Amino acid sequence: MVIKSRAVQISRAHQSSMRLSGRGGAVVVLALASLLAACSGDADEPPSASPSGGASGSSSSSESGTGGPGGSASPTGSGATTPSPQEYADEALEILGGGYYASGPEWEAARERVLEEAAQASDVASLYPVLAEATAAAGGKHSFFRTPDEVRSSAEQSTADFEAPEVTVAEGVATITVPEVGDVSQELLQEYADSAATGIAAAAPEVCGWIVDTRGNRGGNMYPMLAGLSLLLPDGPAMSFEGPTGSFSVTFTEGAVGTGGFPAMGVETDLTITDQPIAVLQDGETASSGEAVLTVFRGLENVASFGTESAGYTSANSVMPLDDGAQIVLTGAVYVDRTGVNLDEQPIQPDHLVSATEAADEARAWLAGQGCS
Repeated sequence: MVIKSRAVQISRAHQSSMRLSGRGGAVVVLALASLLAACSGDADEPPSASPSGGASGSSSSSESGTGGPGGSASPTGSGATTPSPQEYADEALEILGGGYYASGPEWEAARERVLEEAAQASDVASLYPVLAEATAAAGGKHSFFRTPDEVRSSAEQSTADFEAPEVTVAEGVATITVPEVGDVSQELLQEYADSAATGIAAAAPEVCGWIVDTRGNRGGNMYPMLAGLSLLLPDGPAMSFEGPTGSFSVTFTEGAVGTGGFPAMGVETDLTITDQPIAVLQDGETASSGEAVLTVFRGLENVASFGTESAGYTSANSVMPLDDGAQIVLTGAVYVDRTGVNLDEQPIQPDHLVSATEAADEARAWLAGQGCS
């Protein structure tokens, strides 16, 4: 085990100052700040994997409308005067124009339908169905529109379902269970990251290898996941978000993780473990931010993955609130791993294709082959 001293804690005030309203930042490709928010909240959940309609957004049902690195978007909108349907449509279309797929005939047709509906709409709520269609056209399978009621329900459900990571040790191997985490308070997001980091630090003296278990992690906010696992990852760029207008690196720096040089979340720790074997478990429900965890471990020499292919929501979502509290959860970029492979919203294949139920045993056998037994 290689251990170097490092201690960092991103202040709550600093995190708050960087927070954007919206789940992943409005249009991920329109501004760096929105990338800091990308993959936060439950907006990452893929619609098919999430029981709560997180099909777009995070692959987990936790697509929350959380704004930046861990905050949550306001369910009540801006509090300004109620816009007309035409103004509301114009605002939504401006956001949707930053979607990863917002070009070509399908998008143009969807855009025109919104304008046509807005011209004859009597209220903004009547635009929800056509805006949902336009969101899918602009952002693809990982994007979705949420009504104000759905935003509130998602936040409540995410808080009720909150589960912190667990670290257990058996026969010299530590297993870190990495659950999904959605639109919850900043305090719970930090608790999530700290639980993983403190568990890893406590287990380190007893183990010679690690299992990172992302099975069933349908996404949500990637930053507490990555910050909690930062003890097992080298500093520097680990992956990037690539959109139509540019690319931004997701970087680890002394316990903190962020995008474009701005920290989004950090943990306080003294350890960096860089020379022990790590087995990563995945399955068909590993999606969105769960797949971001898979991505940051790709390309490292001491890592192997086990299980079935992931869900294929390897893209960064942004959450943008509208004036009435509705949200557009929009894909603006796709994942690129540290070796330069563009994952392009495709499933991530494991290094060792085995059933999800056999993955843990196969991982232990591999760790034993690496000298950890």
